[in-house]
Amino acid sequence: MALKADDVSAFLKRWVSSYENGDKTFFDAFSNDASFFSISSPTRIDGLEEFRRGFEEQFLGEKRRSQILSPEIRVIGDAAVVSYHNRVSAGGGTANLRATLVVVQGKGGLEIAHLHTSPLASVGVPVQGRAPEAITLLEERVATAAAAVGTPK
Repeated sequence: MALKADDVSAFLKRWVSSYENGDKTFFDAFSNDASFFSISSPTRIDGLEEFRRGFEEQFLGEKRRSQILSPEIRVIGDAAVVSYHNRVSAGGGTANLRATLVVVQGKGGLEIAHLHTSPLASVGVPVQGRAPEAITLLEERVATAAAAVGTPK
């Protein structure tokens, strides 16, 4: 049975909420054999247990804010590819990321089979003539405009 974009969107809202709250249900959203490319790991992480072992201790109970900007859900039969920009604020710091998920229909409902995150901008690249606050404001304006009119196809 083909997935529906609305079902994927609802699943993602619950998943993002668990992420923001540092709740263990964040990990429950992944398939056991999921693969991960994370900004904090130099190699691919294979399997939920390896991912959990590496991140759960620092993750659980920590509150963060996650702004999902310009999300796109592409349903392809019984799977969906989700891509978005993500601004994460936690512990006084902010990270701007690109993210891609592959969401599939599992035995217990929707689950994430693959997660890939990467930094939006390279660390250490100078922004000539612009303060970081100005860049952040510009990014927010672009994201707001894109959300209002959609992204180009």
